[in-house]
Amino acid sequence: MPIDIATGPHAVKPIRELLTRFTPVEKTTADPNNATLTYDIIDWTFRPHTPPPAPNRVYGSLAIKRQSTPSATLYQIQQTTHIGGQATQLNAELTCDLDDALESWTLHTYREDANGDPVPVSELREHGRNNNGHIQSQAGTYNYHAHNTVLSHWTLPHRLMRNVASPPVAFDMLQDLSVLRANQRLNDEGRIDLDSGTYHSFAQTGEGILPTHYLLDDRRRPQLITFGLIAWALTDIA
Repeated sequence: MPIDIATGPHAVKPIRELLTRFTPVEKTTADPNNATLTYDIIDWTFRPHTPPPAPNRVYGSLAIKRQSTPSATLYQIQQTTHIGGQATQLNAELTCDLDDALESWTLHTYREDANGDPVPVSELREHGRNNNGHIQSQAGTYNYHAHNTVLSHWTLPHRLMRNVASPPVAFDMLQDLSVLRANQRLNDEGRIDLDSGTYHSFAQTGEGILPTHYLLDDRRRPQLITFGLIAWALTDIA
């Protein structure tokens, strides 16, 4: 029996209005080790005079491309968001080991002007490396010491889709390639029935984050990911 989206569960509370119009992606990929997941980025909009559920709006897009090689795993991230006017672009390249643990990365982010060109004061370029838990940006912007395997929030959807062994009992997460979130865990929440289908939910908890929920369908496609007032809704697999 589908749940009452007006009350829960926690995994979908931030996107109750989206669920009334969400259509899951039915495409599959022949090789989940080399695939691109594309998402709408959704936020929750508070409107005091609007009956619940509060509306959700699309304010950006995210593409996560995974490429597997015999010696490493490569990720390309392309994200566009629109907050208060012009677009903000984020492009990143991640090099990981065969188990998706972060090894090195580059990041380029900037806000566009009215002509679509980078606003100089907003532009940021970073290079970083993880050397046995010593995480440092080339420019010295940050310097962390991780005590667990270091993963990225951008790579976890692929990891779950590929149905590999669960992440370590505890792992550290380099969020947005800039902030280390220590002692993260993934817990199996079981099945959730929605109008659009039945999903298997995994909850990520840990230091410095709100719980993040990954909802996979019966073919392990990561259809919905929710964290706080933000969510990703799958729009394509290639």
